Amino acid sequence: MATGDKCYNLNQSLNSTQALLPLNSQKTTEKIEKELTQFLGSFTSKNTQENYARSLRGFFQFCNKKGEMILSASCIERFHVDAWKRELIQVSPPQTAANKLSALLSFLKFAHLSAWTLKDVGASVRLPRLQTGKGKTEALSEIELTRILKSLSTSFKLAIDPMGNPKHKKAWLRYVTFITLCSIGMRATELVSLKIRDLDLSGQHPRLHLKLKGGMLHAPLISLELANILKLYLVTLRFAANENDPLFALTPYSNKPLSREYLARLVKGIAKENGVSKEISPHSCRATVASLLHKENVPIGEIQELLGHRSIITTMSYIRKIEEESQSAARKNPIFKLMEG
Repeated sequence: MATGDKCYNLNQSLNSTQALLPLNSQKTTEKIEKELTQFLGSFTSKNTQENYARSLRGFFQFCNKKGEMILSASCIERFHVDAWKRELIQVSPPQTAANKLSALLSFLKFAHLSAWTLKDVGASVRLPRLQTGKGKTEALSEIELTRILKSLSTSFKLAIDPMGNPKHKKAWLRYVTFITLCSIGMRATELVSLKIRDLDLSGQHPRLHLKLKGGMLHAPLISLELANILKLYLVTLRFAANENDPLFALTPYSNKPLSREYLARLVKGIAKENGVSKEISPHSCRATVASLLHKENVPIGEIQELLGHRSIITTMSYIRKIEEESQSAARKNPIFKLMEG
């Protein structure tokens, strides 16, 4: 493939995504380019497109280096996948190797479903074993979470004058934001982006409308306990706001959302005050939700859907187990049970 025109067409078809650089090989054909374009175009997230393109480019470069000609998806055999897996394990951390390999396995599955191949040659390939506790994000243990929730709940109940007492107002905000993070498992960006209108109480079950990474919309059901807490917060501390204002703000009259930095400091401070020595961030609440639900035997498919992961591999990095079913994982979250007793 010439470095110029072919790659330009591929970039152009996917909104000029910069990650889709040339495969740097004369052996890559227009057929495989079209297959890759169709596969990557099936993802709405630009980040996913870029990451998968980068990983797949690495696979094709590996094959070219070994003298293997991959003209189309049908040319990829199991030994190609196994050889690249061995290479990844040798040169990359387990998480990185798993992420890169999952991109190839997703492409092979897509190719089979698109009838480009007679079988999914990657169906039985196992991902590298992920080391527990070695990731960047540390989840709270159930004991740590229970201690934090009881402390926040007590402070919240004692804060009887949130409008007149700044410390009481802060106690409300800390409790409501933390309990929301640990109920839904949302990203920090998703929480600070919430508008009042995103709390939907119109149906049989309450839900929150989120905008995920890549612009995808997500509307998980929430527990009645969380809905009641949010309603109380709204009528007490957001009574002056309209539906287009942020759900969470520093003052009742503010139309400015919380910053991610403020939320990070808030979560870190809460953890430190309650004797948690490890590094905790808003993303730790996300990992904690996955761990809690997994402990409650909620199928991984439900957890993946709740967290808004495009790839189940990401969810697996939190909980290491695969089961499939479809219900609302959020309504099974035992977080409110932890405050009882």
